[in-house]
Amino acid sequence: MYISVWSLLIPGMALADDHNEDNELPIPAIVIVEEIEELEDPAWTYKFLIPTSVAIATLVILGNVIQYFRQVTRKRYKIKD
Repeated sequence: MYISVWSLLIPGMALADDHNEDNELPIPAIVIVEEIEELEDPAWTYKFLIPTSVAIATLVILGNVIQYFRQVTRKRYKIKD
């Protein structure tokens, strides 16, 4: 006697339908209430140290670029007497 796999699965699928007749979703057995997490204040390093470091680094880079162009143009153009 030969029994196909499909003949065993199809009736099981029909029994596994949990929907109500009014096309409503099934009521869950366990209701999960999500907790609202309070946002933490960022550490003082994010508030003060990092922006200050970025500002100082930007000023150093701009100062180096300005100093480079001042020295290059000073060597490039000379006034003859």
